[in-house]
Amino acid sequence: MATTAGHAPAGQHSPQPEQKQHMNASLMAMVLFIGSEVMLFASLFTAYFFIRYGVANETWPPLKQDGEPFELPVILTGVNTLILISSSFTLWWGEKRLAAGDNKGLIRGLWVTILMGATFLLVQLNEYAHLGFTPQDRAFSGAFYTLTGFHGAHVLVGLIVLSLCLRRAYRNDFSHSYSTPLTAGSYYWHFVDIVWVLLFFLVYVI
Repeated sequence: MATTAGHAPAGQHSPQPEQKQHMNASLMAMVLFIGSEVMLFASLFTAYFFIRYGVANETWPPLKQDGEPFELPVILTGVNTLILISSSFTLWWGEKRLAAGDNKGLIRGLWVTILMGATFLLVQLNEYAHLGFTPQDRAFSGAFYTLTGFHGAHVLVGLIVLSLCLRRAYRNDFSHSYSTPLTAGSYYWHFVDIVWVLLFFLVYVI
């Protein structure tokens, strides 16, 4: 599309010094927010280990009230974990396409990432429906639902953020010189993915 002389296409302008300061401040704010979330998840993991290793003379997971063992779908959740990890790579790929001037590539990357994240949540909800225990059954089930549910809420927030980025990508708001909201959103998404990998190994595998 032709543009008027002296005017850059929408989303293709170079940021001014004041804008760069604002961009850096926005990214720093996201880093600080993620730092606070790290502390929050660390406290949840600490509580989980306290419950797990504070249970005397019981196998882990302990038995339910009806005497049956808690059973976690390790294989299904492992596949779901791979889906979430893959979503980080598709988001990274989309950012790389944007850096190369390919806005359509960014849109494709965001779409695939969002669909993968939504799939992860749907599989987790299906898991809840078939687990056979509730948060009230035992300390183990309460800790399990708290950790996985809290993480699931973060995935949902991440999907909302990425959806907003997708909307802006359709408007050509991003370019190689301006992608601060997208970068901040990707920081958050990668953080959520890393937390899940830790959670999967600590809760489902070990």
